[in-house]
Amino acid sequence: MKPFALPIRYHRFYPGDAPLGFFQQTIPIDPASTALLLVDVYHAAETPQGKELVNTHWNQAFWKIIDQCLVPLVACARTVKLPVIYVSNSSPRVEINSSPFGRRLNQSLGFDPTIDFREPDVNSFEFDKGDPIQLFIPPQIIPQTGDYFIRKHTYNGFFETRLDSLLRNLGVKNLVCAGFSEDVCVLLTLASAVFLGYNTILVRDGTLATELPDEVEDFKHTHRTTIWIESFLGPSCTSQDFIRAVNL
Repeated sequence: MKPFALPIRYHRFYPGDAPLGFFQQTIPIDPASTALLLVDVYHAAETPQGKELVNTHWNQAFWKIIDQCLVPLVACARTVKLPVIYVSNSSPRVEINSSPFGRRLNQSLGFDPTIDFREPDVNSFEFDKGDPIQLFIPPQIIPQTGDYFIRKHTYNGFFETRLDSLLRNLGVKNLVCAGFSEDVCVLLTLASAVFLGYNTILVRDGTLATELPDEVEDFKHTHRTTIWIESFLGPSCTSQDFIRAVNL
């Protein structure tokens, strides 16, 4: 497949007193060095324990993004043979609860990762094995043969995982990224990608940030986080921008 022209948007955070704001341009993307990166695209509210952790309004928006954005985006990437890479939370047996990170999950987010991030089909010597509580990937975007699946155990998809090795071996330089949550795992994974030399493009209609109860209806934090990413880490596009560009 030949390079395609992708409309992207970034945000100019200067000058300090009157920032110039959004700027749109079209950039060439080489599919031979591009991958679709899906971060934590699981539905945490499938079980009663998980449902308690997810805001109802946020959950409704999650399903809209899955069906209207991620389903066609993933199908498009597979059609043109872009690598589709899933990066997902997990619970390796590294005594997470003894770490500051594990304590924060327990104290601020209200769950134990060694229980909530269990999986049924893992090696019990290496991972905490059991019935899943949060890690349910919607069937319409579930990984298929030929896709890649990387387990992570922090908010950062690159920290102590095989993601960087996979991308280097595939010759990937450009990461088109969607998933959840934008201000946590997506943000920190994008930051590490940029520091490691990858060009990142956020699919801005394919993500949601965590939201405070008094802001969730308008998704104010999601909008702020998108602008922050566009200002400091890399541009964004919409799912339809990407699909149209690929199909031209």
